[in-house]
Amino acid sequence: MEKLIAPERDVTPERRDGLSSEGAAQPSDMPLPLRGIKVLDLSRVLAGPYCCSLLGELGADVIKIERPGRGDENRRWGGLYRGESLDYMSVNRNKRDVTVDIKTPGGQEIIRKLARTSDVLVENFVGDVLAGLGLGYQQLAALNERLVYCSISAYGSRGPLKDKPGYDGAVQAFSGHMAMTGEANGGPVRTGASMVDMATGITAYAAILTALQGRQSSGRGQRVSVSLLQTALALMGAHAATFLMTGHAPARAGSGVSHLAPYGAFPTADSYIVTGALNDDSWRELCRIVDRADLLADERFVNEQQRLHHRAPLDAALNETFRTRTTAHWVELFEANGFVISAVNGLRESLNHAQVQANDMIVSAQHEVVGEVKLVAVPMSFEQWRLHPRRPPPLLGRHTDEVLAELGYTPREIEALRAEGAI
Repeated sequence: MEKLIAPERDVTPERRDGLSSEGAAQPSDMPLPLRGIKVLDLSRVLAGPYCCSLLGELGADVIKIERPGRGDENRRWGGLYRGESLDYMSVNRNKRDVTVDIKTPGGQEIIRKLARTSDVLVENFVGDVLAGLGLGYQQLAALNERLVYCSISAYGSRGPLKDKPGYDGAVQAFSGHMAMTGEANGGPVRTGASMVDMATGITAYAAILTALQGRQSSGRGQRVSVSLLQTALALMGAHAATFLMTGHAPARAGSGVSHLAPYGAFPTADSYIVTGALNDDSWRELCRIVDRADLLADERFVNEQQRLHHRAPLDAALNETFRTRTTAHWVELFEANGFVISAVNGLRESLNHAQVQANDMIVSAQHEVVGEVKLVAVPMSFEQWRLHPRRPPPLLGRHTDEVLAELGYTPREIEALRAEGAI
């Protein structure tokens, strides 16, 4: 049997009245808000699996469906750790795992039986693949009108590219993100992390909860559609709004942004810092902190538009100043003055920082092969619920017999399905 980890202890000392020493209410082990919600996860790779792992952490019973023998292709990505993929484990905790070949009649019947009793189904098949197998929204909604059926695509559910496959990098390229990312004199750059994929997982999570809330009054589920492209364009924020209104596309600005100066990464005596002055008041404060009154007297830097127009000499002047001292010096000085600054950290510095630890941003689960698996916590916290991984990332097919037995299959029927290749 797999081991479930115990709840993390509170950072602040508990009192009998449930308050911390500062008087704030502390999370408790009261039932999680999605307890009783059953999720059928037919997705793979990143966006869908991450969405379902969030639902699971909030209490849902998530059943992940994978191909027999092969599973999610994410199981083979990256360097394996003790034979298991950290790529897979990062987005697949809080699930039970069942292997089903949905191309077989027996496999399709298993999915239909699961859908009859599920509240949510999440899938990211290209085009109408599932409908062709008798597992599309209309077909499953006829069996369970309360089903919330979430479809995740690369480019959206309508239009000429609705059946076009795509991954994070391709959609970053298509949406314009790569064109505006990178150094001014360099080529387009993809963000280091799969930001669009992961953010789409959060978008799907929010859309599903919205549909479940709507079901409270209507009594009916519905199909929910999200896409990497929708997410990518939403993440553009002001850049997209500016182009839509003016036709002006942002230029690549390296570590900064094209419409603000000074802002970005500056070299220090030993590494880099990120800081900036986004208005005239903060510009005057920045010059005071670094003891550069001469920059205030320079007509090229007198206001926001002038500083933007003369970005190159402005950056050169600040580079000269920041190179005179270490990153630690500048961070201490700026923080003492309440001014925004950060060292440019690697993952070693970031994930081990006291601030990350104080906010319980790293959690762990006990995996039956790997041992302790350290993972990033879900990006939210609540006053009433203590969140932690409820199940470790599952081994392929770990819960097949268990789940089928819950559906009413006898041991003999399960063996027949296995002989058929359906599981």
